[in-house]
Amino acid sequence: MSHDMEAAGAVGLGGLTSGEHHPVTKGEPCRNCGAPIAERYCSRCGQLASNFHRPFFSLVASSLADTFALDSRLWRSLPLLLFRPGRMTRNYLDGKRARYVPPFRFFLLSSVLFFLTVFGLGDRLGWYQDWALNPQSAMELAEAEREQMIVDLKEFLANEDLDPDSRGGLEIALKNLESGSNIPFLDLQTGTVDRDALNEMIDLTTNDGASPEEVETMKGVGERFARVVENQDLFGARLREWMPRFSLMFMPLLALMLTIIYAWHRRVYVYDHVIAALHFQTFVYAVSTVLLLAGALLHIGPGWLSAIGAGWGVWYLHRQLRVTYGTGFFMAALRTSILLILGITVLFLLAIGLVILSFLLT
Repeated sequence: MSHDMEAAGAVGLGGLTSGEHHPVTKGEPCRNCGAPIAERYCSRCGQLASNFHRPFFSLVASSLADTFALDSRLWRSLPLLLFRPGRMTRNYLDGKRARYVPPFRFFLLSSVLFFLTVFGLGDRLGWYQDWALNPQSAMELAEAEREQMIVDLKEFLANEDLDPDSRGGLEIALKNLESGSNIPFLDLQTGTVDRDALNEMIDLTTNDGASPEEVETMKGVGERFARVVENQDLFGARLREWMPRFSLMFMPLLALMLTIIYAWHRRVYVYDHVIAALHFQTFVYAVSTVLLLAGALLHIGPGWLSAIGAGWGVWYLHRQLRVTYGTGFFMAALRTSILLILGITVLFLLAIGLVILSFLLT
């Protein structure tokens, strides 16, 4: 995935350049169509007439100078994106496109910078060292439930006809519960799952009418759960691999949400919603990157950063709907609320999908 991000970043950075710092010899034939070059671009096919067969460092220096020049589209696009919600989107939809960075290239570059910041900064600051799932807290039992489970297990163990294998698994489950674990088959000291105790709990909780195949299927699911709990470093690696891909999936989903809530506006097309979705998610990436860097440099807690980012994002979305679509204040507020609810739901489902994916592939 890191190679994909590097390639995407190179493409996105290259897409920002307008070629002003690449030398052009006028009068030569175009290398693409053969027409004489009168200016920087071929009048017939539109290709930049510069010759890129030059030393690598010369190409890099020219591209960087062109990208970060004061008259670059990047510096005309970034302030509008961050501080004037919807204005760049409205201008772009009205046909004023040449002055701004193309939406998808802007989105691609901002996403690459965001994930490089998240993963690179996180590794340096140790954000992921103790990051793991905690099934113990997720399946917390009330004290009365724990005591009742202990009583039930002791009753099962009092049965003299109990076979030795089952007795051993139940004794392990009882020991774990008495030691303070919320999960009978999870050993708190070692962080491992005892397969015998897990299988015995599955046998005890399975309905009498369940077929042997159904019981074996449940035990197979239990085995996968045990692997996820015991190999949570793999879950973290899977999260870092798939998070950029799921984030990319969110953009067309946001465009679909906008299409639905503006379905009765006949003069608004899907293309308009795609541009609005690209610009909004580009804003989210850019602001998140700035907040992460500010938090790392100024030692600001994640609570404050989250509050600033959430407040800024809600205000931005509301304002973007008003400027881009000409929506009134109250209707924009209503649509913003709907989009937030749908967006949080989609992100939650994607997070569950990521957990399930890790669960299946572990």
